[in-house]
Amino acid sequence: MPPLRFAIPAVIAAWILAFEIPRFIYLLRIHPGANDFRLSYVAAQVGLRWGWAHMYDPELLQQVVMASGYPDGAISSSYSYVNPPLLAWLAVPFTALPITVAFYVWTAINLAALIAAWRMAVQGSPFVSGVVLLGSISIWPTLYSLERGQPVLLTYALAVGCWLMAARKREVEAGILLGLAWALKPQDLALLPLVLVVCGHGRAAAWWLASTTALWAIFALVIGPTGLGTFLGVQVWIASDPINTADTIAILVGRGAPSLLAQALLALAAMLGTWRQRRNWDVAFAIGLAGSVVTALHVHEYDFVGLVVAAWIALRQPTPAAELAWLAIGVICAQALSIGDVLPMVLWPLGWLAMLSVRGTSMARILGPVSPDVGIPPGAGNK
Repeated sequence: MPPLRFAIPAVIAAWILAFEIPRFIYLLRIHPGANDFRLSYVAAQVGLRWGWAHMYDPELLQQVVMASGYPDGAISSSYSYVNPPLLAWLAVPFTALPITVAFYVWTAINLAALIAAWRMAVQGSPFVSGVVLLGSISIWPTLYSLERGQPVLLTYALAVGCWLMAARKREVEAGILLGLAWALKPQDLALLPLVLVVCGHGRAAAWWLASTTALWAIFALVIGPTGLGTFLGVQVWIASDPINTADTIAILVGRGAPSLLAQALLALAAMLGTWRQRRNWDVAFAIGLAGSVVTALHVHEYDFVGLVVAAWIALRQPTPAAELAWLAIGVICAQALSIGDVLPMVLWPLGWLAMLSVRGTSMARILGPVSPDVGIPPGAGNK
């Protein structure tokens, strides 16, 4: 029989998915357009119909939304297409399909990305790694990202690819993969280029910069001055809506300058932790992922998937007992998001970042004995 520490979460996760799958199908049946995938779908339609220079135009987006027959989620400062153009371009083939069918295909792609990232990052027996996958899918940020049709799973799969390629000294591939991830949701990975530099992967960071510059040059060329101006204007418009900072440190310190100062200080603390762990690539990368989520200016519940991926990578190394207990508390905090309780998930990563930063140092003694056998054996990637 499997150990209870794995059997219990496996049963809980299975029950969660047993309820979630019918709920997912029901939501899509009654409100096929009430999700964020629809924004990419509509932006692609606007670009194909009126030209890519107009893909961010709220009036044209609203026009297509109304004409679709699914008026759920009218275009507003809290609901508009704001991602880089790449996401809408990826949605172009889906416009040939009804939105319900397109959403199912998009969900399958995101699940495949999650499984690919899990295969790269998680080690252990088939049962243990399977429990990790089952638990990762059933945790609320992941479920919510699937319900909303967000590209976060694809984004983090590319980030995990960057981590693995850098660990194998394949700097070119690492930089390009991170550049592609930045072309989808840059705010979720903001600190990773600095992590590459601090940990001695300067060549990968250079390739990230080159690929990011090339992609944005292509974006600017295709959408032109009009599209670029509208894109920047929409970013300011979106930033003015308090709902986009409802899951950030701003709920503690206030919006505006206090929030920016707090996020800057947290980013500095995360980079100091990365410097301390620069010889431990797994832990340093986990700090970069978690720190990017904590310091992002624009965060929603699904963006906390980054903490799940960071935990995969951090657990590849021997982990203090107190940190394992803190990770278990983090699972509860993540589930609290499903009932609208955001505060625990805003506070919890701060403690985990501190624990990650002192791993392997004399200060780590306060966290208790190291538990090398946590079900995910130490992996490759140390320098």
